[in-house]
Amino acid sequence: MQKLRFDRDVVVLQAGGQHQARLRGWLDGYDGPQPIYRLELQTRLGTYGGPYTATGPDMFETLVRLRRQLEPEGLMIAVQGSRRDAYPSGMARDMGGGERIYVLRPGQKASANDLVDTFADGPIDQVATVDEQHSFWEAWCTRVSES
Repeated sequence: MQKLRFDRDVVVLQAGGQHQARLRGWLDGYDGPQPIYRLELQTRLGTYGGPYTATGPDMFETLVRLRRQLEPEGLMIAVQGSRRDAYPSGMARDMGGGERIYVLRPGQKASANDLVDTFADGPIDQVATVDEQHSFWEAWCTRVSES
């Protein structure tokens, strides 16, 4: 029961340069009640030479797994889900498959107005590593819980 969720061009960053690549995402099916999502990035960059692929229980986690493959190659995907200041809620992951993500504002709780599509084009100056994004999210959680 493979279902294509999106198929679009994205910007891939490498050493200050920008390149177009093709990103495709699927809901591949289910392992019992657990969905299985898959991403495939077609690019000529990097040393791998083939499509980069990853699977996961939601689209955000699948993107994280794909980014972890790309980062050692010096590659980053300029989508909203790769922003330093963006992270999904548990509900967005469970109910929406991680296809929407919150843009987080320091010291402020996230609202529906802060939701963006995980795979929409993201601002290049906000793209970060997985670890940088996770650190920002942890700091944001601490600040919000203290206010």
